[in-house]
Amino acid sequence: MNTLTFPDVQKFLERINPFNELARNSLEELARAAHPKSFKKGEAVYNEGDAADSVWILHTGRIQVYKYTSDSKPLAIESLGPGELFGTLCRLGGEGRAYPCTAVASGPALALQIPDHVFLKHYNESPGLVRGMCSLCSQRLKDVQNLRCTGQEPVPFRLASTLLRLKEVHGLTLPFTKREVSELIGATLETTFRALADFQKKGYLSSLRGKILLIKPEALKSLLL
Repeated sequence: MNTLTFPDVQKFLERINPFNELARNSLEELARAAHPKSFKKGEAVYNEGDAADSVWILHTGRIQVYKYTSDSKPLAIESLGPGELFGTLCRLGGEGRAYPCTAVASGPALALQIPDHVFLKHYNESPGLVRGMCSLCSQRLKDVQNLRCTGQEPVPFRLASTLLRLKEVHGLTLPFTKREVSELIGATLETTFRALADFQKKGYLSSLRGKILLIKPEALKSLLL
């Protein structure tokens, strides 16, 4: 799985915001410094509290980001798809920081690891990269705020909101099990099953083994109004 060449990495980064803001020579330097790393299902890319010495870009697969509660229960806060950065925002304050969350591969995944010192060198030299990271930070903060707000809503509202958010990353076919969806909406598995079954009965979606097909996303949007 770990077969990416330097040209492969460079072409991939050229398409990813905020790296597409970099000058050619800077992009080449980052591409040469990027290490492709493979992960198996359930394998942690990093754990909460680990020294944050790298930034990551997901190439293929899916990454689930968790935060642990005071009683050690995992709370799913993000699900990331190809082209998304993770383990990055905590790096912007300088060296010596720790990862605030745990990132776990939901299945076979390939990610690019860029050493901290290389990333920060170009971050400090490129206004375009700074703008891109600020935009990313703003969007992530907005997502976290929305997550906190929807956490007080009824399960159907939380389910519709989460499915539509996942659609922005994965398209109409969501590669998620019902258990993973229950973790994302913060509901029990039984309650999530009932809500999904109700949505399926109404023709909003089709729940298949290991994935969910959105049929009427506009109907899901109407539930949020």
